[in-house]
Amino acid sequence: MNDILSVGDLTYAIKAILEDDPDLQQIDVEGEISNLTMHSSGHAYFTLKDDDAQLSCVMFRGQLNPRNRPLLKTGAKLVVTGDVTVYASRGQYQLQVTALRDAGVGDLFQRFLLLKEKLQNEGLFDTEYKQSLPMFPRRIGIVTSPTGAVIQDMLRVFERRFPCMEIVLAPSLVQGDTAAASVTEALQKLQAEPGLDLIVIARGGGSAEDLWAFNDETLARAVFACPVPVISAIGHETDFTILDFVADVRAATPTAAAEIATPDQAELLAVLDGTQAYFRELLQKRLNETEQFLDDYTERLGWQRNTLFQQKNAQLDLLEARLQAVDPRALLAQGYSVTLKNGRKVTSATELRSGDVIETVLRQGRVQSVVQ
Repeated sequence: MNDILSVGDLTYAIKAILEDDPDLQQIDVEGEISNLTMHSSGHAYFTLKDDDAQLSCVMFRGQLNPRNRPLLKTGAKLVVTGDVTVYASRGQYQLQVTALRDAGVGDLFQRFLLLKEKLQNEGLFDTEYKQSLPMFPRRIGIVTSPTGAVIQDMLRVFERRFPCMEIVLAPSLVQGDTAAASVTEALQKLQAEPGLDLIVIARGGGSAEDLWAFNDETLARAVFACPVPVISAIGHETDFTILDFVADVRAATPTAAAEIATPDQAELLAVLDGTQAYFRELLQKRLNETEQFLDDYTERLGWQRNTLFQQKNAQLDLLEARLQAVDPRALLAQGYSVTLKNGRKVTSATELRSGDVIETVLRQGRVQSVVQ
């Protein structure tokens, strides 16, 4: 019966076999760089790949120098020299790189650059064709995987920032050979949705191969022709795809896209509160000014009224004096009299005939007489 090995025993046995094989030491391997991470420790971790396979690699900071460091970049096609080792903690074999040299641009990266140049020359990236995002979207369409963490993260942001709008999910594959066609189909379905204000195409981070579906020419042209504004939210901040260049807006991450797409209700409420306070203060100020104006106007009216009354009283006194000056009763009071014939004043003796009855009006009393 064979002895039962622990995981560690088996791993270290494999490690010894691989690392002691002279054919696996100081070998040259050619491939394309992807998943490059320059760690804060100074070590470089990356994947070396071709069309058939991929190989994990590590290059410790002691092997990096100003001459070879610039060669380490995603998409670069390199020939690396190193030893096959086993990282026991992960049970993973890797190439411990000691040297590297340029072998030309990687195939995938070359295809990316060629398509980018082609579409750019056709004007698909021009800013004049970029559509503005709506300030207050009512319906937002999302193209992404319905089961991944991306959609959940975005929904949480939407709920926090602007919960009154409607989300329309168009499920799609986001990785693999058929992903580009799936995303394109989902995009076209969303365009048929009534009242859709905005579309977000989203996927989480990954390697260049994982994100390759978003470098598809058919998808790029579909996004360019889309009548609804499109936000590209693919991968992490350092990831770029053709979709990022052709979309109306590029977001660094899916959650950043959710923030770009929506206003923040807390900020809106704060603005409304501030506006309300401003207009309340302005209204109170205008009210105070109006009350002060009314007080001044009332005081002015009172002064004008008193002045008018004084003027009218003076005019009345003058008229009264004039009336008194021509009042016959004033003449009677001085000893004069008035002679009347048939109730009419007599001013000349020629108006009288013998036998006429006349009436003399005195200050006190009246006297009737007969003319002889």
